[in-house]
Amino acid sequence: REHFNMLLPGQHGQAPTLLKKFERKPFNHLFWSPMGQFIVLANLGLTGGALEFLDTNDFTIMNVSDHY
Repeated sequence: REHFNMLLPGQHGQAPTLLKKFERKPFNHLFWSPMGQFIVLANLGLTGGALEFLDTNDFTIMNVSDHY
């Protein structure tokens, strides 16, 4: 996968709204905060260890890290 999209669900039969399209992100797992707003993008498994912490209010990358 070379990209993923964040969508706002459609209301009352309307189509979903594209919030952000992420290109060339090597992540295969997404972990949402139970309280909302924050997400961790992770590349886990044999090829991974990369983590990216994202604020979905303004789509800023708060931190980038590796975990092996």
